[in-house]
Amino acid sequence: MRCWVRREFVSQDTGLEEAYAFAIQSHPGRCLAFHVMLKSGAHYRNVPIHALCLDQDAPPIDLGDAQLWDCFTFHPQVHVYGYLREHEAVCYLRSKKLAGVYLFTVDWLPDHDGPGMTHLVEQNKCGHVMRLDDGNLCCLPTNRIAWRDSYFIGNSPAPETERYKVQGEVYQAESGEWDVSQSEKYYYTPVKRTI
Repeated sequence: MRCWVRREFVSQDTGLEEAYAFAIQSHPGRCLAFHVMLKSGAHYRNVPIHALCLDQDAPPIDLGDAQLWDCFTFHPQVHVYGYLREHEAVCYLRSKKLAGVYLFTVDWLPDHDGPGMTHLVEQNKCGHVMRLDDGNLCCLPTNRIAWRDSYFIGNSPAPETERYKVQGEVYQAESGEWDVSQSEKYYYTPVKRTI
């Protein structure tokens, strides 16, 4: 993605430098970061989300507004959901609400050396990376974005007025109630356990 990097994050100067952000970097306990190729030919990695902007006149953004939660694992997966592509939304930053447009989603897979937060249903979050109307980027979980459109939702969404709750249940199709282990049939019939 074509962008500008705030030079104070990569040099001893101020101002902006044209760049392309071409990959993300995820470290648990840190903000989402990017690999960028600068106009000068320099390649920087670990450039934080609030160091990038998509418009040259974008005002500086606090890191707490650009990203609500730090990365969860070293194993991010990036998706671009066709249903959300270029979808408009209201983004609930820490300090204010701003309109934005969907770019892509970061989903964190568990690390191999421990369960971590990604295994806790009520704590597992993805991050939708949005282009804010002020030219900045943000990475927000699903419960900090209200999507809008002219057809299905309307242009004045208000999900905070509903009584939504955090998802805390684990649903498993293979419950301990059914047994198919005693059948040799190809088209078996599940039998309800008696004990």
